[in-house]
Amino acid sequence: MIMTKSLSFSPFGLLAALRVFALVSRNASMALAFSTATTTSQDSSSSKQTFFPHVKHHENDPLLQELQAKHRPIAASFVPEKFNPHPLLSNCHLQTISGVFLRKNPDCAYITDGGIDGLANVMKGLSQINTADEADETKSNFWDERCRITTNCNKDFFTADIKYAGSKKTIYQSEDSKGLVVLIHGLESNSNSSLSTDMASAYVNEGYDAVCLNFRGCCGVPNDTLGGYHLGFTDDLIQFLTMLKQSREDGTFENKPIYLSGFSLGANVVVKCLGELGSKAYTEYNIHGGSVTGAPFDAERNVRCLDAPGFNRLIYSGNFLKTLKKRAQFQLDRHCNGDPLTSAFDFPRVMKATSIGEFDDAFIARVYGFESNIDYYRKNSCYYFLKGVAVPLFIINAGDDPFFDPYFFPIEEGVDGNGNSPIKMEQTQHGGHLGFMFHQLRDSDDCTERKASWMPMELARFINHVHECNSKQVNDHLEWIYL
Repeated sequence: MIMTKSLSFSPFGLLAALRVFALVSRNASMALAFSTATTTSQDSSSSKQTFFPHVKHHENDPLLQELQAKHRPIAASFVPEKFNPHPLLSNCHLQTISGVFLRKNPDCAYITDGGIDGLANVMKGLSQINTADEADETKSNFWDERCRITTNCNKDFFTADIKYAGSKKTIYQSEDSKGLVVLIHGLESNSNSSLSTDMASAYVNEGYDAVCLNFRGCCGVPNDTLGGYHLGFTDDLIQFLTMLKQSREDGTFENKPIYLSGFSLGANVVVKCLGELGSKAYTEYNIHGGSVTGAPFDAERNVRCLDAPGFNRLIYSGNFLKTLKKRAQFQLDRHCNGDPLTSAFDFPRVMKATSIGEFDDAFIARVYGFESNIDYYRKNSCYYFLKGVAVPLFIINAGDDPFFDPYFFPIEEGVDGNGNSPIKMEQTQHGGHLGFMFHQLRDSDDCTERKASWMPMELARFINHVHECNSKQVNDHLEWIYL
């Protein structure tokens, strides 16, 4: 099983891992940005892929096919950089947890000295981790502006935090930006997480404005309805994109390209959204591309990995389940008058749940109207929406991600597997879940040019690649017109 890979890599690596493992035991929920689940009595006995009629298929959409043919060469021409972690620091659990606590530490994001001094700096960073520190989700020293947006149902709200690449011109847009990147965070995360701000920094450094949408209930202020969001919840993203579309049409928002990005659950939401929109992503919403990391692809397949006996179940699932139960109790008190027999969800089963799958079956499925947790996974996993993607998309996952099935990476759906969709997929050997830490720089690399950790820089590099390819096509077309 993937969770048992090479824990005996060296005395130093083991010491570092043990330090992190101890920290995880105290606060593993902070490391999780994606919820999938263990099997329940309603689980299927096979992970065989089938056709699900709820997914909108686009095989007969000539415009989609035209856009995919146009954008495949753009995605295919991108050359990913090899992720090269220090060999003593490549363990998947060390990568996963250090990505949460050490991402902003320059001595841990990158390794410029592979000797004793460099490793000593890493150990110093590990020793200074304080999991008791909790950031105020209502405030931030990073983002320039926060907007509160009332949902279409007029009963709830979500927030958008904005980082401008230059002088503000209008809401969500600066004077000389290349475009806007809309970032979607993971489960139980928010715009103030180290990965959210690191990704935004990478995009801003490339000249793009960045906005991170905080899902309902994730901005530090409780939301106003029982539900909030889930694995495939694209409602708020679509509403936000519609707002931008209306602003372009009335002339208050310059017609610059939109790009989507996200991590873990947010990656699933982005890919699902692009697949749902099909050609409309480009023609109606002006979306020119996307880049995501930690895409879960198939939640039903990932069930066995996240809740497998051993480290995953003891540390990741067990600790995260505690936070989910606390949230359910809060929701019961706030929206159901504290009635444990409420019909809104199965509260007794929630509190007795021993796996996230049981929680999803008793809470998520009930609140959002799915038949079961399996029905929820099948109707929302982004794998089933890949064929509908019309714009260049980059997906980077780690092969040793402890939350995902290591044997399922649908490369055949992308440009490197002769798929129709303009999707570039990259699976690194190491990286854990959203980690990609301790990357060793070459002697020719300038560390001062790295404004973010390795993975956010790769995502931003792809977006810039798409932008430059599109700009070249426009310039070539204009030259042809004037010849």
